[in-house]
Amino acid sequence: MDETQPPRNLLRYATVGLEFFLTFLMFMGAGWLLDGLLKTWPGFFFLGGIIGFAAGFYRITRQGWGILKSAQKEHEEQARQRKKARPRRPDKS
Repeated sequence: MDETQPPRNLLRYATVGLEFFLTFLMFMGAGWLLDGLLKTWPGFFFLGGIIGFAAGFYRITRQGWGILKSAQKEHEEQARQRKKARPRRPDKS
């Protein structure tokens, strides 16, 4: 891969923050709705925020490991291709 080309998984990098925010917001919203139904403001709202933050962080961590693994595989494949493309030197026997 040329150094000027963007990585293949650029879209995965771009969506990590958005997924974290949406996960956090979804759990906070669920807590807000539960508080509205049970008239327990702000207990479930904060609990939903804490759970949403943890779930979002877990997703970021898993995606980070997945991106790292795919980058390592890509790097190993490039190394194999470079090794194949290298001209062989004649033996000096």
